[in-house]
Amino acid sequence: MSGFEKHDDTAKRFFVSLTEPLEQFPADIEVTDDIVVHHLRTVMRARTGESVVIVDGQRGQAYAAVLQDLQKHSVSLRVQRKLETLKTVLPQAVLAVALIKEQRWDWLLQKATELGVHTIQPLLADRTVIRLGDKDISKKLERWQAVLRSAAEQSEGLFIPQIMPPLSTNAYLGQMQSNTLKLILRERGEHRQSLKQALKGFQTEQAAIFAIGPGGGWTDSELDAFEQAGFLPVSLGTRILRSETAAVAAMAALVYEFT
Repeated sequence: MSGFEKHDDTAKRFFVSLTEPLEQFPADIEVTDDIVVHHLRTVMRARTGESVVIVDGQRGQAYAAVLQDLQKHSVSLRVQRKLETLKTVLPQAVLAVALIKEQRWDWLLQKATELGVHTIQPLLADRTVIRLGDKDISKKLERWQAVLRSAAEQSEGLFIPQIMPPLSTNAYLGQMQSNTLKLILRERGEHRQSLKQALKGFQTEQAAIFAIGPGGGWTDSELDAFEQAGFLPVSLGTRILRSETAAVAAMAALVYEFT
């Protein structure tokens, strides 16, 4: 029998943190992460004896397991086997997106996760209408992480995207890395190239950053700052897209190119 087997597509799926990869089966593990336990008990309404799928997001591996016991602060599982997984060949995609209104932002998080985004960096651009206080940020991050986790489970992802604390545009540009393809989506401008052209010759070992502005667009000073940081202006076509639509379109183009 192979070490990898298919699984019941209807089985509940959730992420766990494993200190080391599982190689010997069956293996008994205990989960004490409050978020996971609450999600299983309250949201998924899991029951003892139920077959589930657990995902080690750090290593991108899924396992078939059975719930042995559900307590208020812990869950015991018997892991039965590894599951066959189709490894993604997508590059690490980063969406640096100006914050937009909550309902549209949640939709962006969900769809970008379904398409395999690696990291999301919320930006506070000059024309961002959303303003956050220090107390708001921790609450928002907690909620955003829950949205990402749920979307990753629903889409059978092998990792949960990372979401960073919001930064000003200047602060973000001050921490740029060199081995990245840096693209800024612009709805106008003579020197833009198509996203398809920009992705030619791109290697999956690199990260790809897509900078996406707020509803009112980037200011001239922001566009200059992005250009000085090495961002290439690209277009998604002749239509003017909302921020969340542009983010999903960019991710979909990346999926198309590399799968």
